[in-house]
Amino acid sequence: MTHLYAQKQGMALILVLLSTIIILGAVFVVGQLVVSSKAHTDLTVQMQQAEEAAKSGIDIAVEHLWNQYLVGRGNTTGNLASYRAFIDDIVKKNQQKILINQNAPVLLNEETGSRVLELVLSREDTLNGIQITAESVGEVQGLRQRAVQTLQVSGALFAGYEYAVLANYINCILCHASFYNIEERLNTDASKYGTFDRIKVATLEALLFRPGGADSAVAGTIYTRGQVYNEAYQPINATTIRNSSMKHFEFNNTDGKLKQSRTGALTKGNLVQAGYDRNGNLEQFASLYTNYPTDPRQMTDGTLPETFPAPFPDNNGNRHVDQDEFDEVAEMLEGSVSGGVAFGVPDGGSYSAKTLPSQSNSALSDLSNTGYYDGNLILVGTDANPIVLDGEIAVNGDLILQGTVKGWGQFFVKGNTYLTGDVTYADAPGKFGEAADGSRNGLALVSGGNILMGDYLTIRGKNHSADTAKFPNSADSIMVRTKNSTVTRTINRKSETLDRGYFSPGAIDAGEIQKQMYNAQGRLVQRDGQQFSFTQSELKLFNNLELDKALADPNYRPRFYGLRDSQPNNVYVYTKISEEHAVRYDESGNTVKTVSDRLVQLGKNPKSVLDRASYQYMNPTNNWVSEETLREFWWNDEMSRSRFSPWRFDGVLYSNNAIFALTRSDVRHGSNTEGKMLIRGAMICPDIGVLCAGTDRTGNESFRLFYDPRVQEFWAPQDTNTVVLQRLVYKTEAA
Repeated sequence: MTHLYAQKQGMALILVLLSTIIILGAVFVVGQLVVSSKAHTDLTVQMQQAEEAAKSGIDIAVEHLWNQYLVGRGNTTGNLASYRAFIDDIVKKNQQKILINQNAPVLLNEETGSRVLELVLSREDTLNGIQITAESVGEVQGLRQRAVQTLQVSGALFAGYEYAVLANYINCILCHASFYNIEERLNTDASKYGTFDRIKVATLEALLFRPGGADSAVAGTIYTRGQVYNEAYQPINATTIRNSSMKHFEFNNTDGKLKQSRTGALTKGNLVQAGYDRNGNLEQFASLYTNYPTDPRQMTDGTLPETFPAPFPDNNGNRHVDQDEFDEVAEMLEGSVSGGVAFGVPDGGSYSAKTLPSQSNSALSDLSNTGYYDGNLILVGTDANPIVLDGEIAVNGDLILQGTVKGWGQFFVKGNTYLTGDVTYADAPGKFGEAADGSRNGLALVSGGNILMGDYLTIRGKNHSADTAKFPNSADSIMVRTKNSTVTRTINRKSETLDRGYFSPGAIDAGEIQKQMYNAQGRLVQRDGQQFSFTQSELKLFNNLELDKALADPNYRPRFYGLRDSQPNNVYVYTKISEEHAVRYDESGNTVKTVSDRLVQLGKNPKSVLDRASYQYMNPTNNWVSEETLREFWWNDEMSRSRFSPWRFDGVLYSNNAIFALTRSDVRHGSNTEGKMLIRGAMICPDIGVLCAGTDRTGNESFRLFYDPRVQEFWAPQDTNTVVLQRLVYKTEAA
């Protein structure tokens, strides 16, 4: 019994001992875990503190790069040129600058010992602005973290490429026109009906159309600022617009998707002015916005720009592209041109052949190797040998472009651009924007001068010297497929033979009132009252708007347009405000005046305006290609067209001046374009002049624009008059 009791007592002691060991082990483990956890927590805290120190280094960089710039300008921003002058003193272009190094770290917290150990700035100037990468190393008790952030200082972003058409002033384009989303137009999949976005058309200063005759439609929304007028320049209100012949294709008022029937058809509806919600904000997804606000907070239906930024920085404010301003952009472009025919004409040279070149000269090598041509350039593509684009291309002069284009590219042209025929993508059959090899096709044309599509010089027709009608007799129109053609008219028992062929004397806009002149056969070829071109008619209207601005603001620099720089004094305005446009130099009432004469008429000193004006001319720079040669190109294009072949352009057109496009009718002028034009892309510019003939015999609109949403992928110009700071990529890592 005693032995058994002792045995049990020994077992109990062993159990107690084991329990004690286990408990002590557990306590030890817990203690170790607490110590380890504390150490881990301390390490995490220190790493976070080191990361915060590194972030503080980035903040120091922002203080140097941006805050000091603002303080130095009275807490306001200037233009990009002013910032470039500021940043040059901190870090030079394509260089690095060490602001903080280990020999002189910046102590942030004495208690924790956190400090910025290093801060290095690296600058790179790109097409999108000045990019500065700040790299900072923070340290706390021997632990280091690195923070890297890219900062970009650039002009204000431009949202203009979101619009199918955006201009200051729109008039003739809205006669017989339609505007669509190209994705909807090309879709054949019934399951996608109702999934396509509406498009946008906007004007910033004035909109003019004929309420009873503008048989036009927009597959989306029209935005306006400024006044809306009829053809007599009488203001019209939202009710008149709603009841007019201008329509829109209906879309969903909650998401902006175009409404389509079971067959995919769109439905026309009236343009209805946007209302206001219970908070006093404009309703979204309306079909019409008049006087759309300029305050971004009130732009409830999307951003509408206020201006058209220059594609090249206008550092001196002269509204011209100076050489240094062009170079500032050109040196950052990285692209190439291969294929097609590239023929360059150096500054001071000329091109006089009556046909476009069929073989390249050294320009093709320059473009292939550098994506840059120093001079005036002619590019021609064919289906068999298209112009192949890759990236951004710089042309330090004027550009003549025609034919087939392959690849994805963007031209930056210092001067004017002339489209002497169709410019279309080398697409696979049944595709848009896609080549046979599956690659993408896309073109953006950015011009520092003007863009002229087709024949901008030929007059509408001739008129008998005794004919006082505004428009010439339709039978006396210039025939674009006939070199020489005559017709005899008798008015007031006076017989005159009018020479109305395309190459007949007097068929080109003279740019001024001329005295009566007869050719060797006694035919009247030039006279007082000669008709002028559609281009000249539009220039007068644009000049009116600029003159009004200059008279209202003595600091405003007006931009006046002229037909050719050989007639610098012949910059006209049209003073009759009760009609849409003029067509004759001797319009009744003497309403066609030079800007100088108009200022005198208003009792103003012409020098007070003309001395601060800038001028844009339509003719090629230094006439490196003559107007007569251009007309040969247009003639060749017309003669190569098949019957009823519309003028076509694929891509986005951008100019901070003017874009002109004109087609001639079949009935009046005998053109195989039948007065029709198709653009698949977008048109963005302050001053737009598009004139196409009326609907054809099948009822199709003469001008059609299919908006391509892909144009938003191209580089868009920025408003460099006001700079903004953007914080881009940010990352941290152990140092």
